[in-house]
Amino acid sequence: MLFSSISGIKKKKIVLLPHNNPDGDALGSSLALLFYFRKLKHDVYLISPTEYSEYFQWLPGIKDILVFSEKTKSLIKKKIVNSDYVFFIDFNNLSRIKNIKEFFLYSKAKKILIDHHPFPFFFDFMFSDSTVAATSILVFRFISDMNNLSKIDKEIATCLYVGLMTDTGFFRFPSVTSETHFIAGKLIEKGIDIENIYDHLQYSYNEYRLKLLSQALKKLKVIKKYRTAYTSINASDTKLYSYKKGDTEGIINYGLGIKNIVLSVFFFEEKKKYPIKISFRSKGDFDVNMFARKHFGGGGHKNAAGGILEKSLYESIEYFLNIIPSYHKNLSI
Repeated sequence: MLFSSISGIKKKKIVLLPHNNPDGDALGSSLALLFYFRKLKHDVYLISPTEYSEYFQWLPGIKDILVFSEKTKSLIKKKIVNSDYVFFIDFNNLSRIKNIKEFFLYSKAKKILIDHHPFPFFFDFMFSDSTVAATSILVFRFISDMNNLSKIDKEIATCLYVGLMTDTGFFRFPSVTSETHFIAGKLIEKGIDIENIYDHLQYSYNEYRLKLLSQALKKLKVIKKYRTAYTSINASDTKLYSYKKGDTEGIINYGLGIKNIVLSVFFFEEKKKYPIKISFRSKGDFDVNMFARKHFGGGGHKNAAGGILEKSLYESIEYFLNIIPSYHKNLSI
């Protein structure tokens, strides 16, 4: 019913919605759908609840994103309330769209989930698979199920490829499968510029971002007993090094790159008044999704998750250090 309705002649009003602080997979998946639904002649809007990192400014269609602000609030509410379909992309909990969650109280739109995180809430239609490496894979499947793979052009392929690259750690995470590479191959056939994409994603550093990384590496601590590494960035660091959204991306991976480390944790204090944002990465069987859910009010995937604490940076780190010993059997050699 959904496919026939969207594929039909009648123009539909569609809203595409990624999560707060959208990453490469959320943006890539959403932008790919934006181009795709435009090809089907629908009236489509891509709305972001927050600003996105400037390091994605080069993506095709990025300037067409309607970002929530006090100036755009009324327009965004109108678009959501009057839409026929709202696509929730790369998240499955309304807490991830804090600025606009209330607008759905007034909307009768069909709610469609396209996401690869576990434990989804109920939606009218769900394209959910927590075993896949990226939501971009599910968008590819979605287009394929509509028998429209021929509509994937270079722009759509570029966006989906960015989603694949960023959520698979450049195709090196355990979640990568033969399907991941099969889809990547199909996208390459559309003429995407792999070298250009890689350069934008891997070498988009500026002087201040490198200095912020240097600061995090100076603070890096290793707990050999528990095969754990952790570090942090505080509000003074962000002020000193002119922090911009996205500057801390990838910091957490350095800890996980240390020999014998299976858990890496990054604590981020953007401003003094904000809660502490915490990122978790793991190798093997240590499930940071469950760890984050149980102790940090967060979640994510088995080997990549996040959470927050309404504590100071010092208190957050101490809280974490007090918890870790209880996972001795899971983390020790």
